[in-house]
Amino acid sequence: MGKVDNEVNDYLSDPVRFADVVNNGFFDGNPVIDPEKLTELDSVSRDIPGMHKIRDIKKMYKDEAVILIIGVESQTNVHYAMPLRNLIYDAQAYEGQRKKIAKQHKDDKDLDGDEWLSQFSKDDKLLPVITLVVYYGLDPWDGPKTLHEMLAVSDELKVYMPLMMNYQLNLLEVMKIKDLDTYGDDLRMVFGFIKYQEDKKALQEFVDQNKDLFTSVQPDTYRAIKAMANTNEITDYIIQNKDEKEVINMCGALQGIREEGGIETLILDNQEENVSEDRIIEKLMRRFNLTADEAKEYYKKFAK
Repeated sequence: MGKVDNEVNDYLSDPVRFADVVNNGFFDGNPVIDPEKLTELDSVSRDIPGMHKIRDIKKMYKDEAVILIIGVESQTNVHYAMPLRNLIYDAQAYEGQRKKIAKQHKDDKDLDGDEWLSQFSKDDKLLPVITLVVYYGLDPWDGPKTLHEMLAVSDELKVYMPLMMNYQLNLLEVMKIKDLDTYGDDLRMVFGFIKYQEDKKALQEFVDQNKDLFTSVQPDTYRAIKAMANTNEITDYIIQNKDEKEVINMCGALQGIREEGGIETLILDNQEENVSEDRIIEKLMRRFNLTADEAKEYYKKFAK
């Protein structure tokens, strides 16, 4: 697992964000999952001999009405075997539960007959397991969304496909999210930045609409945006203008970048018209309210 994956998974592992992404990914934004009722589960599975799989995030949810195991897989690239991969994860989670039940029966010595042979009684039940794939890549997901799509089935056998076990991929494609307002503040910022990163005008409009959020971005949210979206330009600007504050003003960064773009354009356009350096510096000072030293620094930075 790479550094970016770790950054994203750490961010989404927060119970509030985890519940937010699951409620939107599975339950149409309805608050089915209460973050306070989530508990951590070991994401490493060793329950099937010869297999050692690591889920991105795995948690148990338990309240009076609902008990289930939820897995979240984060993807920056299309995974063309994702239905099979998730099927294996889910099977491991079920097998792990069965083994615990069997061990308890073995310790209690409370089974006989067929139940003793399977170490699983007629009344035993497994907790349901559901897995959500959060895909934050820019290109549309063009991989299979079901196990059936991965199978090489001849025309003669297609009529029998209902006999073949299928597995449906639960996919949340960030670029296709229609209503970001159903998400909490953190994920609205992160997913919005991903969704609009290729369109600077749309991104600026989104940031302006959520100015109260983007003027005080927590470091972990900024790191998640940096990990999942193309923020090189903004990152460079923030590093150059970094102060000691605990929060980051991304509105200010975008405004600064936009202003620098205007400064660069003015300098280059005037150079093409053979305007002197002194005259360009005067224009910079007047138009962008800069000091002489600031204008000279920008001239050194952008002039050809």
